[in-house]
Amino acid sequence: AHADPRPTLCGSPGPDSPPPPHARARPPRMQIRSAFAAIALMSAIYGAPSSFRRLLASPVTRTATLPFPRREAALLHSLRRSGAASLAASAGRRRAAGVRRGLCARRAEEESADDTGSVIKGDNVLRVMSDNAEVSVLVADATELVQEAQTRHNLSITATVAMGRTLIGALLLASFKAEGDAVQIKFNGRGPLGDMLVIAGQDGFVKGRVSNTGLELEPKPDGSPDIATAIGKGALEVVRSNTNPYMPFYQPYTGVVPIQTGEVAEDIAYYLAASEQTSSAIGLGVVVNKDGTVMKAGGWHIQVLPMASEETLTNLEANIQGLGSTTTLLAQGTPTIDIARLLLLGLADVKSATFSMVPKYGPCEDLDLEERMKRAISAMGQEEVDKILDENGGIVEISCDFCRVTKRYDKTQVDEMFLAAAAPEASKD
Repeated sequence: AHADPRPTLCGSPGPDSPPPPHARARPPRMQIRSAFAAIALMSAIYGAPSSFRRLLASPVTRTATLPFPRREAALLHSLRRSGAASLAASAGRRRAAGVRRGLCARRAEEESADDTGSVIKGDNVLRVMSDNAEVSVLVADATELVQEAQTRHNLSITATVAMGRTLIGALLLASFKAEGDAVQIKFNGRGPLGDMLVIAGQDGFVKGRVSNTGLELEPKPDGSPDIATAIGKGALEVVRSNTNPYMPFYQPYTGVVPIQTGEVAEDIAYYLAASEQTSSAIGLGVVVNKDGTVMKAGGWHIQVLPMASEETLTNLEANIQGLGSTTTLLAQGTPTIDIARLLLLGLADVKSATFSMVPKYGPCEDLDLEERMKRAISAMGQEEVDKILDENGGIVEISCDFCRVTKRYDKTQVDEMFLAAAAPEASKD
């Protein structure tokens, strides 16, 4: 339940620092019980460059020993750790190490020169494009968002990590889209966690619910939470919709794919390739403290345009392989802008984000909840609500599954709701 015992990103090894990973006989047991960062790179065969088509034909690698102090689950659908790919990953790690040193120096200069520089504190979502406009990168720090979700739903550690990953994944898919765009992700798993539903909007609001909020499973041998067992086999359903009244022609799009691993990131990446035919990579991570609170949560999403060059893809593959653990980077305090720089190393000179915003859980403001609950009661009809009033001593109680807020209304308030709902109809007549 502690951060990586090695020195931080900007630190230097001390006399008591453990040896580097390659000098150990085997990776030590991960001390962060609920740390996990999944990396999944997916690509559609048709319309993809020849290198991606060739890599897609290779066997799927489900686990990979990555350059940080534990063995992390990874589903690399379009990367193969052999031959040139291994050399590219090694080169990517060397370049990333050099860039990390440069980023530390740059960050120190920015903080000393101007406290309002490109380093954004707190939750934020950034979008950056490559110089050749072939790659779009979104990076999110959603620590406070996931913590609020855990507090509202009283989630266990296992449920926190599962729902946290899904919240961040939906946030990354929905952010910076057209006005009114929304993404709904639902895991219909047969595991003990039950169904899990998350809804995110283009404005940065995201909310979710899960059936078994108190589920706690034994961690895997490496110390990470067993999310795959919690979710289980089943189906992943993703709905893209738009509520903008000026776009009445927009019809919701629903895609359903089998759950591949239950680790969330791999499943979302598989959906993007199988249902939307987009070449993309996604990494999600949630770190939980000993007391169950959220230490860090975040992720990144890369989308590659169909006509991306071979050089761009080769560079991007090396950057992803050399990035390391998303949770480790977050736990070390690496800002989102620095993660974007690492992902676009050699593809863009990232000085600032093209777009940025602050994600929030909800909307769960009191006024918004009040309006939604009144509409829900009015939609039930006067006769049905009167029955509930008679059965519950003159009180109607209504709860929001996403915000976990319950409100109570008496008969006088209910009658006022129906009068207000009938007023617009009477004016039309």
